[in-house]
Amino acid sequence: MRTASLVFLLAAVVQWAVPLAGVWQHERVVARGGIIRIPCNAPDPYDALRGRYLAVRPAEMRFPAPAGMPDRDGVPVWATLVADADGLSRIESLSLEPVSGPTVIRLVAGRGWREDDAVTIEWPFDRFYLNERLAPDADRIVAERFREGNKPVAELRLLDGRAVLTDILVDGTSIREVVRQQNR
Repeated sequence: MRTASLVFLLAAVVQWAVPLAGVWQHERVVARGGIIRIPCNAPDPYDALRGRYLAVRPAEMRFPAPAGMPDRDGVPVWATLVADADGLSRIESLSLEPVSGPTVIRLVAGRGWREDDAVTIEWPFDRFYLNERLAPDADRIVAERFREGNKPVAELRLLDGRAVLTDILVDGTSIREVVRQQNR
């Protein structure tokens, strides 16, 4: 009986420890990570199961393959980002070997069906969730600004190769603030 109780207690602790560790890691990146801004496209689909969100698709989805890149998908790569004069970051290089630095992010890449010497990059984020009341207006604003030639910008916190999407900027302002100002 005592062994069964111990096993149950251990299972309960693990059941809580795993998600709490994920939350702790996420919050650590948000609190300590450096800010990186990446140009993107962000239409707003509706998903009945997931709610309203802005689909985040960084503008940079293809990049020259690093030397020795296998001919398959799902290969971990480390991208070194560099900021341009506008403060927007772009990939400077990809490496198959782990590298570190304040502007390095771990991504997944693959050659897919293409025959060229480039890889398709999967970023560690693809959606930005908003309050259900703000999302339809955010969608409209992003679409209008995008048609005018103003691409939204994904704002990330980056720490130890991990990235957390913290905001979408439209004309340099948080999408949440832009929606609030227009609804006043």
